[in-house]
Amino acid sequence: MKLAVLGATGRTGILVVREALARGHEVTAVVRNPDKLTDKHDNLQVVAADIFDSSSMVPHFKGRDAVLSCLGCGPSFLSMRKVTFFTDLIRPMVDAMREVKVTRLVFMSSWYTKYNSADPFIVNWVLKPLLLGQSLHNKAEMEDFLETDCLDIRYTLVRPPQLTDSEPTGKPVLCMEGQSIKSAERKRFTCCRKDVAKFMIDITEKDEHIQKSMAIASG
Repeated sequence: MKLAVLGATGRTGILVVREALARGHEVTAVVRNPDKLTDKHDNLQVVAADIFDSSSMVPHFKGRDAVLSCLGCGPSFLSMRKVTFFTDLIRPMVDAMREVKVTRLVFMSSWYTKYNSADPFIVNWVLKPLLLGQSLHNKAEMEDFLETDCLDIRYTLVRPPQLTDSEPTGKPVLCMEGQSIKSAERKRFTCCRKDVAKFMIDITEKDEHIQKSMAIASG
């Protein structure tokens, strides 16, 4: 497959690039600063683009089978400043995909983007309002846009919990449609980045979970 990967210089994005290359796919890494991506591979092309400008992304999406995004803006610790990063980037991204008739999108979001009274107390009253509130809220707005305005886009929202740099356990990645995994099998609220990368490439190859939000965690 021919894939465009955004956020490829990030700690998860670079693993998505490496996983795709290891499986024989052609990867176009769309980044702001190509100097930050030092990996070399015959099937890797590193290009610079403005992620907030659809015309800048169009040439790099053309001819791709799918677009994968690990873009993020980091937590908004104790800040009430409105975050618009995700809604600012999703619209030009979708516009660029439509321009070149690419319909498959796999986008890394996170657990707990939307309020649910059944979620743990620490999530609703500590994590969201104090640590990640504005970032999570903007991710929810981005997800709403995909769900209501992008019926022509074959998207999958991949929702990991806290990300770690640990090695995979070798067990299958747990996944469940929805905002989080509520299962007796789940032992922790974490997912290693390599498991996220593997899951994203898996569902791209298998064309699974179309127009669904999939919560995942390391097994």
